[in-house]
Amino acid sequence: LFLVEGHTDAIGPAGYNLLLSDRRAESVALALTEYFGVPPENMVVQGYGESYLKIPTQEAERLNRRVAVRRITPLLRQY
Repeated sequence: LFLVEGHTDAIGPAGYNLLLSDRRAESVALALTEYFGVPPENMVVQGYGESYLKIPTQEAERLNRRVAVRRITPLLRQY
């Protein structure tokens, strides 16, 4: 199971950034399915907007506009 997390920079309204981060994560999840055969049911997609900035700035910052893919299967086995 994979967690696909979308992020944005702090430019623009928070609501728009949240939607943008969701779409960004969905796009990567779709690519993982289409190009690498990862079943959609094996992915959890979550957008965080500007909540977790990699570079703490209110300016446009390319490094904040990102998607992270994490394997979370071992975390679920603990429960």
